[in-house]
Amino acid sequence: MSENKNRQDEFSYRYPHKVYGSLPGVHHGKSLGTGDSFAGFSDLFDYPDPRRLDLRASIRDNMATGNDNYLVKRYQQRSPITLWMMADLSRSMAISNVNHEQLANLTQLVAHSAIGLGDRFALAGFDSGLRHDVYMMPTRQRSMPIIAADMIRDAEVAPAAGVDGLIHAANMITSKHAIVFLASDFCCDLDTVDKALRQLSRYTVVPIVWKHDDVNHLPSHAGWTEMCDSETGERRSIWMRPSIKKRWKQTMDDHFEQLTNCFMRHRVRPLFTDGDVTGEQLTDYFLGRK
Repeated sequence: MSENKNRQDEFSYRYPHKVYGSLPGVHHGKSLGTGDSFAGFSDLFDYPDPRRLDLRASIRDNMATGNDNYLVKRYQQRSPITLWMMADLSRSMAISNVNHEQLANLTQLVAHSAIGLGDRFALAGFDSGLRHDVYMMPTRQRSMPIIAADMIRDAEVAPAAGVDGLIHAANMITSKHAIVFLASDFCCDLDTVDKALRQLSRYTVVPIVWKHDDVNHLPSHAGWTEMCDSETGERRSIWMRPSIKKRWKQTMDDHFEQLTNCFMRHRVRPLFTDGDVTGEQLTDYFLGRK
């Protein structure tokens, strides 16, 4: 029982496109090599591998063409990809039900699943700029999931408001084939999100959208309430009324509706959450169950 409790969560995924590469992996590839997907026949003298000699195919070909050739089976090689985690470390990602601990847990989950399957994992943190202290080049090292998660847990507070670093983080992704997990609360200008998605259009993007529940915690009766802007740190007192709470909630709903439309324009399917992301949730996502 304790072994199951301490076991690292993971999820299953498959890359939707064929991968070109010479290294062995688990995703369908374009290169010919040691795989399990039949790609055709070749002459034994061109590819001298007698282990894959097909006598029946050789006899049929010789009877049809009048030649005296021996045919060997060729297979498409499976190849690896890279799983990138783009982690939003802005100030709004450290309050209420959204925090760096949940982001660190998700990062460890993605890294563990990628490296366990033979793929590479990479990390790019951002806030108002690119976070060089939360950055990791593609790697297969088994210790990297814990190290990547600790990078996020130990990250310093964002020096300024905003998520302008999202564009710089997108520019850091140079892998030929990648699945990009974009984890954020997306409480920002949607033009920035739209621009980043255009830069990432060649990759498979998985937006992990954390939805804040702050509005639900506001008092339902009239009275003074102290508010703090999570990005700027500015505090102010507001005479809270039920109509203001309703209007703010409607504003958030409209924002996420526009965000969903932005994802749809780029043919990206988001995963909405308000807590920890589990391996089962991501597995269901890739299987199209949610």
